[in-house]
Amino acid sequence: MTTPEGEPPGLTALLYAATARLDAHFAACAGAIGLTASQANAVHELAEPLGMRELGRRMCCEPPNVTFVVDRLVERGLVERRPHPNDRRAKLIALTSEGAELRARLFAGLAVDPPLSGLPDADRRALRVLLDRALNDD
Repeated sequence: MTTPEGEPPGLTALLYAATARLDAHFAACAGAIGLTASQANAVHELAEPLGMRELGRRMCCEPPNVTFVVDRLVERGLVERRPHPNDRRAKLIALTSEGAELRARLFAGLAVDPPLSGLPDADRRALRVLLDRALNDD
């Protein structure tokens, strides 16, 4: 990969290219199990019941979009709205048993030929350490 001027790309360009490959892989895995990328993102984040606001934060999504995605998942029987134990005005979003099974299928698909699988294990571990350090610079 080179820039139009023939120079090697900078770190930002490489990260964007890696992100694009990861996004494409995620979307393909979502499609293979009958979900849109946004629906799969929600299912991915629901390891535990979450409030709509927290789900939206994790999905990097605006509240109306989260509501739309959750409504479609409810219609399909993949998630349900539950009363919040500490706030009677709020709801928690939780996977149904069918949603949990689909989440497992999503993770299984994501593990097949992921975009960084061409790197040796040691390089992937090193990359993880470096990205973790860069993103958690507190």
